Amino acid sequence: MSKVFSTTLLTASAVGALLILPAGPAQAQSAACGAAVDLINAAIDQSGGNLDPETGKTLSTKLLGINASGSDSDAIVAYAHALVDETIPDMGAATAEFNRACSN
Repeated sequence: MSKVFSTTLLTASAVGALLILPAGPAQAQSAACGAAVDLINAAIDQSGGNLDPETGKTLSTKLLGINASGSDSDAIVAYAHALVDETIPDMGAATAEFNRACSN
């Protein structure tokens, strides 16, 4: 019974801390990643939530035009190439990797 009580107390303390302490990203997003996110979100909004091949090609071209360097460039270029790669049926993995790389 004491283990249950201690676990409940620990969980309540952790939840309370989450409610009180502000949360935010560890580092600010780069300007290049921010521009890429804006372009991606605009394309998704424009296409109604699903990127058709033509919108994907247009978005890919726009993403490749972003002035980026280092890991930001790698993430943006990889995402842009995934958009037009016909062997990639689902953008889930590419999106997850882009988000991971651009969150640092």
